[in-house]
Amino acid sequence: MKNDIWVISDGRLVTQDLSNICKKAASGEPMEYRISELAYYLLNPGPIKVEDMIVGCKIKYRKPSMGTIKRLIKSLGVIKGGEDSTAEEIISSYRTRNPSFKDSGLNLHFMKIDELLRPFDPVRKKLAALNKDEIEDITAICEEIGGNRYPLNLSGNINDKVKFLTNSISKQTKVILTKAYFMNGLFEMRGFKFELCRNGNEYRIIRFKLEDEIKYCVLNSDYRLQFWVEDVMLINYLIAFEQSIQIDSKLRDAVNMCARGEAKPLKLFFSKQLNQKYSENRLPMIYREILETFKIGQSQKSSIANTLNNLQSIVFFRYAPISGQTSQKFYTNISVMHDLKALEPIKAQMPNIYSEIDRKVSKSDSGRLYLMESMRETQNA
Repeated sequence: MKNDIWVISDGRLVTQDLSNICKKAASGEPMEYRISELAYYLLNPGPIKVEDMIVGCKIKYRKPSMGTIKRLIKSLGVIKGGEDSTAEEIISSYRTRNPSFKDSGLNLHFMKIDELLRPFDPVRKKLAALNKDEIEDITAICEEIGGNRYPLNLSGNINDKVKFLTNSISKQTKVILTKAYFMNGLFEMRGFKFELCRNGNEYRIIRFKLEDEIKYCVLNSDYRLQFWVEDVMLINYLIAFEQSIQIDSKLRDAVNMCARGEAKPLKLFFSKQLNQKYSENRLPMIYREILETFKIGQSQKSSIANTLNNLQSIVFFRYAPISGQTSQKFYTNISVMHDLKALEPIKAQMPNIYSEIDRKVSKSDSGRLYLMESMRETQNA
């Protein structure tokens, strides 16, 4: 391994007795993969804990009874439907995150100032003036680093919810999410504790066929069932992540920064296509360097560009370095992997270029891929 951080091993055939896992007999030889704590976290269907700032709330009021005159006005089209007039969204403009200076005394000083200013927040005053008998429900609005917002359902009665919001508005609050994987290739990384990678624990994924259907399950080191993997794409994501970490030094450095406690992991996302397409005037550096060696015409450049937009495998890893300042930046490392099969149309026409790329290929269960481009974007939090 090029680094201590790893995700998943190559698969190997095993003679494993699966009678304690599935009631019916499996067919064929099972395939076994070793996985790390990081992979276990990504696959685990259990809840995770993260911290986000509660920036506001959505109040749903009880619908008033509609009298005869109001019904008549609505029937005449004077009152138009469409928007829910019984709901109100309140967002606080007050934004401070916990200071992270190296001097703990300075951090404490800023936190005391922050507490003195909180009672003047207009949202708190609004919450205090609410007539709770008129409220049907109230939902918190959370904001992640980067500004993305999402609703958070609260437990308890209306009094409990208002009290919680009054104490939590514009504060970092612990939030429980259903699991690390959201959907469509997106994972929440903030719930993972990278220090677990140092304990040396390993788990197993067993792939086998049951009644003509491929099944995946996760076992511990004693081969006891932990959970089933319902979405096969999750295994493909693990393999793509592993291959990208091993090939892309920028991604490897970013993940290792998180492992050393120098950065916080935020999001992990997988995609099959970049938003911006390659063209003869926009080729990745790896191809520009090769084309400096070989004399290639404009039409051939166009042919190369067309192949680059097919069979991509892209890994986005977002993280925030711990800078020791109140203002924070986060970075997104983008690893663009490309399947060698996409270059088959130009293999006969440009064998030298195909041969140069073939030397850079890394083989895994997901195919023969190479790192076509690695980029890093930055954004203020």
